[in-house]
Amino acid sequence: MFEQVQNVGDEIGDEVKKYFIFGIVTSSSFIDVMEWWTAREDVFPAHYQMAADYLGTPATSMPSERVNSMAGHEFTTAR
Repeated sequence: MFEQVQNVGDEIGDEVKKYFIFGIVTSSSFIDVMEWWTAREDVFPAHYQMAADYLGTPATSMPSERVNSMAGHEFTTAR
C-alpha cells in the first residue's frame, strides 16, 4: 500500500521537474492558457488537471452578482 503512494509521489515529483525544465513561455501575442495546458496534457497530467480545475472556474457568478446588486438597490431606495 505505501509503495503505491510513494510511486505516485515520484511521478508527481518527476512531473514538477519536467515543468521547471520546460521554462518560461513568452509570446508577443495572446495565449489561450487552457488551450496551452490541453496541448500538454500528456506531458503534465497532474498539472493539467489542476489547471483545468482552477482556470476553468469563473471568477464570479452572474446570478449571485445580480442578487447582490438587486439587494443593494432595495436597501438604498429604502433609506
